[in-house]
Amino acid sequence: MNKLIRRIEFYAFLVPIIAVAFVSISHVTTWYGIANPNSWAIYLSVGIEVAALSALAGFTVGLGRLIYFPFILVTFIQFVGNVFYNFQFIDVESELFKDWVSLVSPLLVFLGVEPENIEGHKRVLAFLEGGFLPAISLFFLHLLIKLSEKIKETEESKKTPDIEELSRLAGILEREDLMQNGNYKVMSEDELDQMEKFINEMKKNEEEKNNNKEESNAEERKEENSINVVIEEKESEDTSDEVNNTEQELIEKPIIQDKKVLRYSKK
Repeated sequence: MNKLIRRIEFYAFLVPIIAVAFVSISHVTTWYGIANPNSWAIYLSVGIEVAALSALAGFTVGLGRLIYFPFILVTFIQFVGNVFYNFQFIDVESELFKDWVSLVSPLLVFLGVEPENIEGHKRVLAFLEGGFLPAISLFFLHLLIKLSEKIKETEESKKTPDIEELSRLAGILEREDLMQNGNYKVMSEDELDQMEKFINEMKKNEEEKNNNKEESNAEERKEENSINVVIEEKESEDTSDEVNNTEQELIEKPIIQDKKVLRYSKK
C-alpha cells in the first residue's frame, strides 16, 4: 500500500513538469521563428524540451549537481519563449483583455502602469502567464527530487539490518529452542547472588586499578615538577654567578686603570 502511494505521489509531481514541457514547445517555436525558418524553429523547440526532460531524468537517477546548469538554461529559454508567445498572442481589443485591465489597474498604478498604458498592461499579463510556467516546473521538480531521495532513504533503511533487533530476536529464538529441547535452566536465587557478587568484585577490582593508575600518574607528575624546580634553581644560580662575575670585572677594571695612572704620575 505504501509503495502504491509513493508511486501515485511520484507521478503527481511528474505530470505537471511534462505538461509544461509540451505546452512550451509551441511557445518556444514561435520565439525561435523570429530568426529561423519554421521547420528549424520546430526542431529547436523540440530539442529544448527534450533537453529539459533529459535534465529531469538526470535528476531522478542522481547524476549530481552539474545537471542544474543545463536545466536552468533550458528553463530560461522556456521562460523567454512563453512570455514572447503570450505577448504576441494577446489581443488588446478583446473584451477579456479590457476586463483584465479594469481589474488590475488600481493595483498596477502603484507600479507605474497607468490605465491608459495598454502596452504596459500587455507586458505585465505576458510575464504573469508565461513566466509562471517554468516556475511551476522548477517547483514540482524540486518536490520530485525530495520525494525520490526520501524513497531511496527508506529503501536503504530497509536493507540495513538493525543489530539490536536481530540480537533480541536471536535471544528469543535461542530461549525458545532451549525450552523446547529441555535444556533450558532457570538459575536459583543463590546462583544469582553469587553471580552478582562476582560482578561486584570485578567492578571493585577495576575501580582499584583505575585509582592506582591515577595515583601513579599523580606521583609521576609530582616527580616531574620537582625535577623542573631543581633545574630552574640551578639555572637561576648559574645566572646569578655570571652576573656577579660581570660586576666584579667592572669593579676591578677601573681600579687597575687608576693604578696605572698613579704610576705614570710618579714617573
